[in-house]
Amino acid sequence: MPVPPETGVVIHGQDLPVAEMIERARLAEKIGVDAVWLVQLPSLRDSAAVLAALACVTERVALGAGVLPFYTRPPVTMAQTALTVDELSGGRFTLGVGSGHRVTGEWMLGVPTGPPVGSMREYLSVVTSLIRDGEVHETGAWYRAHAVYAAPRRAGLPVYLGAFGPRLAELAGEAADGLMLWMCTAAYIHEVVMPALERGLRRSGRSPDGFPVVAMVPGAVSEDLAGDRELLRRYLAAYARVPTYRRMYELSGFGDELARGAVSDGMLDGIAVLGDEAAVRDMAARYARAGATQVVVTPMASAHNDRALFTRTVEALVGR
Repeated sequence: MPVPPETGVVIHGQDLPVAEMIERARLAEKIGVDAVWLVQLPSLRDSAAVLAALACVTERVALGAGVLPFYTRPPVTMAQTALTVDELSGGRFTLGVGSGHRVTGEWMLGVPTGPPVGSMREYLSVVTSLIRDGEVHETGAWYRAHAVYAAPRRAGLPVYLGAFGPRLAELAGEAADGLMLWMCTAAYIHEVVMPALERGLRRSGRSPDGFPVVAMVPGAVSEDLAGDRELLRRYLAAYARVPTYRRMYELSGFGDELARGAVSDGMLDGIAVLGDEAAVRDMAARYARAGATQVVVTPMASAHNDRALFTRTVEALVGR
C-alpha cells in the first residue's frame, strides 16, 4: 500500500497579527499536522522572525520557511538565519529557498539577479556548505563567500528548493534536500515536475524513493462556495500575470483560457480546493498519487479570516 503523505498547513500572515499566527500554529500542532509553514511576501513582515517566535511556543510540529526568496539575504546570512531558528526549535526547522519574483528583487530591493539556474546553484552551494560543514570558501560568478559558523549547528538541517519549472526542479534533485511546489496541479507535478526531479536525482546519484516533495495547495473548507470561489479566481488571475506562473499554467493546459483573460472553473478546481471536508481529503490523496510526500493546505478566503473554518480545514487534512 502507498505510504500516506505527511500533512502541513501554511499560516498566512496577511491581515493577521502575530499573536493570531502564534495561536494558529499552536492549534495546528494540537490538531496533529506534521508541519507548519510560513511564506514570505514582499508586503509582509519578515517570516524568519515569526518562525523564531513559533520555535519558542511549539514543541513537536516541524517548522518551515516556504520559501525565503534568495534575494532577501546573502547566502551566508541565509544559512545563519536557518541555523539560528533551527537551534531555537530544537532541530525542527526546514529552510525553503526560492528564486521569488525578479521584479521584486530588482525593483523593490535593488538586488540584481542572475540566470535562475546558475545563480541558484551557487547560492545553494554556499548555504548548504555552511550548514553541513560549518564553514564555506567559495568564489563563483554570482556569489563569493568566506565564513565560519561557530555556534551550535545541526549539520543535517534540510534545505529545500522552492521551484516548479523543470530546470529548477532538476536542480533540486541535484543540489537540494527536497522540493517545494506552490499552486501546481497534480497532473503537472506528475507529468512535468517529477520526471525533471528524477533526472536531477539520478545525476547526483540519489534515489527518488522518499525524496521530500512538498505540494502547497490553496483552499479551504467553505460555507460560502460562491464567494470563496470568486476570491480565489481573482487570486489566481493575479498570479497568472506573472510570467513564470503563466508558463506553468500554459503547460498545465490552461493557455487558451488565459489568452482570453479568464480563469475557468477547471483551472480553479485543478489548482485549489474549496468544499467540504471530503473535498480536502480527496485533494490530499490526489497530490500524493502525483508524487507529493507532504501535502500542505494554505487556508484561503473564508478559512483565512475565520479561525473555526481554519480549524475545520486543518482537521480535514489530517483526517479528524
